[in-house]
Amino acid sequence: MKVGIVGFSQSGKSTLFQALTGAAPDPASGLKGQIGVAAVEDARLDFLTEMFKPKKHTPAKVDFIDTPGLIRGEKGDNPQRLATLRNADGLLIVLDGFSSDESPAEQLKKFREELLFADFEVVHNRIEKLEAGSKKPRPQAERDRDAKELADFQAMAAKLEAGESLVGMEFNKEIENSLKSFQLFSLKPELVVLNAREDRATAPPNPELLALNPQTVVAAAKLELDLAQLEGDDRTMFMEEMGVKELAKERIIQAAYAAVGLISFLTSGEDECRAWTIKRNTPAVEAAGKIHSDIQKGFIRAEVVAFDDLKRLGSMKEVRAKGLQRLEGKEYIVQDGDIINFRHNA
Repeated sequence: MKVGIVGFSQSGKSTLFQALTGAAPDPASGLKGQIGVAAVEDARLDFLTEMFKPKKHTPAKVDFIDTPGLIRGEKGDNPQRLATLRNADGLLIVLDGFSSDESPAEQLKKFREELLFADFEVVHNRIEKLEAGSKKPRPQAERDRDAKELADFQAMAAKLEAGESLVGMEFNKEIENSLKSFQLFSLKPELVVLNAREDRATAPPNPELLALNPQTVVAAAKLELDLAQLEGDDRTMFMEEMGVKELAKERIIQAAYAAVGLISFLTSGEDECRAWTIKRNTPAVEAAGKIHSDIQKGFIRAEVVAFDDLKRLGSMKEVRAKGLQRLEGKEYIVQDGDIINFRHNA
């Protein structure tokens, strides 16, 4: 799962990308974009590490793509830039809160308009193809299927043409699966980061922007990068001088992680304490496959402990004594923060 860091040119995207991932922007990546990896800080994993003193501590990770910034009013070059954005599972939209003449809310509206227009072109092309196919002789079952798809795509085109997102539209499973291949922006989860001046880094977003996206996070990208490059006492001292109580970096990473529908389950022991990334609503047998395909193939059961129970009782021994370790089968839906030991055939 990849989160695309997107926005208009000069919004501070690449600076934020470097602050989140530690990867210096690579000019050679051009319109392809650049991928960086960020660790997801997790207090639950820290607790397990303190308890088990393992040899390894492995947090969950999220991939970010630093995509080429869109050029305002540019219609010839932007399609290539938009193609890179389509590879993302979710969008982290960076707004310029320090130099633009437009308000952040106006910037967000205009950026969304670019995405809606791009989606309209994709949907319109599909409509034309379906209409052309309807004129050819084919089995009735295929004609009925395509007629249903055509009606759905016409409904989508009408919403997009009216400047409305496709979020909330309901489709049957067949159409849902078909839509995945089109990678429509309107169906991607969205997080907004307002790149503010340093003296506004702790100020809340204005109500107009929050009304457009309640998940908005305010951050000063350059300050975040400067702080990320410091360590220990140097960082603490600089934060005190700047009046910064906490980095926005971790909030942004965790918000992006959640926005694309990801959760973590945990494994613990003397060798390693680790957070594993899965999609929300993943059954236990598929979660087992994240660790190793052989565990998925030989799955017997999952021994599950809720993190809150372990934290409250203080040890696995007490959790078992209270009967709070559960045995779950293949279809159990893994919950965020579950501590799991998978039993399996070798």
